[in-house]
Amino acid sequence: MRKSVAAWAFAGSLLLTACTAPAPSGDLAPDPAEEAILADFHRVAYGQPTISGGHLAKWTGPIRAAVIGTDRPDYRSAARRHLAELADLTGLAIAEAPADQANLLVFYDDDPFAAVRDNRSRFAHRIADPSSFDRRLDAMAPDATCFGFLWGGWPGGQGIGFAVVFLRTDRGDRTVEGCLVQQTTQALGLLHDLDPSAESVFGDAGKYVALTPQDRLILRLLYDPRLKPGMGWAEAEPLARAALRDLRKGGGG
Repeated sequence: MRKSVAAWAFAGSLLLTACTAPAPSGDLAPDPAEEAILADFHRVAYGQPTISGGHLAKWTGPIRAAVIGTDRPDYRSAARRHLAELADLTGLAIAEAPADQANLLVFYDDDPFAAVRDNRSRFAHRIADPSSFDRRLDAMAPDATCFGFLWGGWPGGQGIGFAVVFLRTDRGDRTVEGCLVQQTTQALGLLHDLDPSAESVFGDAGKYVALTPQDRLILRLLYDPRLKPGMGWAEAEPLARAALRDLRKGGGG
C-alpha cells in the first residue's frame, strides 16, 4: 500500500474545499456517468465536499522540471515519459531544465524527509513562513512514501508557480513508479485524494501506477481553458460540466 501525503503548501491561505457539485437545473434527468466524473473532479481539485470554500489551482505557464537524487536510467526515463504524458494531456509546455532553473523539482531518496532537509536551499526562497512549513512537515507520518509542496497565487487568480515532489526509493520500484505518477500529477493542481477503492492513482491505495482513463479525463478537464485559477466551485461547476460534455463527445471519456 502506498502511503502518500497530500502535504501541499500554499501561498496566501490554505486551500480549503467546496460543496458537492449541484445537479443540473431543468427537467432532464442527470447523467449518472457525468455526475460521477464531476464528483471525482471536485474531490481531487477542491477536496472534501463537506467543507465550503476553496479555489481552483493550475499552472498557466511553462514547467521546467529537474530530477534530483538518482542516476538510475530507468527512474529518469520514467520521469521523462510521465512528464511528456502530462504535457500531452494538459497542453502545458513541460521540458527538462537544470535544477537552478527549474520550477518543478522531483527528488528521489531513500529518506524523503532527509531530502527535504538536505535540499531546502533549493526552494527556501518560496517558503514565506518557515515555522509553518516545519510544523506541516513534522505532522506527516514518518513512513510516508511520497509527498509534495507547491506555491502560487491561485486564490487571487494566478497560477501555480513552483512545486517540489519527494519520492521514497526504499520500498520497491512499483511504489516509486506509483508515487512519481501520483505526486507529479497532483502537483499540476489535482491536490486531493479519492477513496482507496477508486479506480485511480488518486485512490492512494497503491493499486494503480499509471493514470487511468478517468484520471486522464479529469486532468484534461482541469486544463480546459474555460477553467481559470482561483475559481470557486460555484463558478467553475457549470463550466466544468460544459467542458466535460465536449470532451466526452470528442472521445475523451
